[in-house]
Amino acid sequence: MTPNNTKGALVKKGFLYCAGTFAVLTIMSGIAAAQVRVLPGDIRDNRSTGSFFNRLEVELRLVGDVVADAKGVRVVVAKAVDETGRDLMPERERENEFKEISSYERENLKVNIELKNPSRRAETVQEIAGTVELYVPRRDPAATVLVPNIARSVGRQAASPGLKAAGIEITIWNKEQYTARRKEEEEKMKKAFEERKKQAEKEGEPLEDLGSALAEGLMKAFGGLFEAFSQMEENGLALNVKDPKGKLVSIEFEDAAGKAIEHQGRSSMGSNDDKTFIYDFKEPLPTGARIKVYVMTQRAVVKSPFKLASVPLP
Repeated sequence: MTPNNTKGALVKKGFLYCAGTFAVLTIMSGIAAAQVRVLPGDIRDNRSTGSFFNRLEVELRLVGDVVADAKGVRVVVAKAVDETGRDLMPERERENEFKEISSYERENLKVNIELKNPSRRAETVQEIAGTVELYVPRRDPAATVLVPNIARSVGRQAASPGLKAAGIEITIWNKEQYTARRKEEEEKMKKAFEERKKQAEKEGEPLEDLGSALAEGLMKAFGGLFEAFSQMEENGLALNVKDPKGKLVSIEFEDAAGKAIEHQGRSSMGSNDDKTFIYDFKEPLPTGARIKVYVMTQRAVVKSPFKLASVPLP
């Protein structure tokens, strides 16, 4: 949508205001122009008396050519007020990491934002403004790191200058190796627990039960995914990812020629900086299969300021 083909449009201070109940924004990113429209989708208004879960959820629909190349997205809201002037910005800032975008989501990309409840008298959100950030790795060669020949790295940490530069460590296990490592860790923790138990009994102090101690220890050792291990199939791979700088956006697999290899399912659990992923594949990975890791870089991020006006409440 541009000023040339939109009846009644008015360009003002970089925003494109359209006749209707909301505004859309045409943005420029770097030298190349990237047109993005930010439109309100479904609105969930949970206004009620005494409810602990009161909140306003606004769905944002992102439309534009640049969306087709995006691998991740996040929304940073700077201002949100209803028609009475009530500030709708959350009291606590939520974790705002990039959300991975799957291939099918790019055709109809939607992102939810969560705000405080509007006034019971309000019929519209007067303004929601902020920035949409799209992660577009093709804009920066350093944003894509290839780990060649997975078979050579199975059972150990993947050697990669690109991963090292990003501060990311990826250790790869097949099912047999993961099972063996878990049993080894369990035995170590049982011995450590027995020592702690003897010491606690000697000092007359209470001690947590063995089950809780093992669960806590295994979660630390495997990024928390030991509970999901039973779901790992014969052709599966476990990737333990240590990412203290929060640079990892997504992981894909491809054959030696660069053709994408689709996985049958993925499980993940653990903390943001130490997480384990389990990938299941229909067939064994072909010879020369590699991992494609998408890493966050400043040059790969397209920032798009947006402003929505007079968004009607349900």
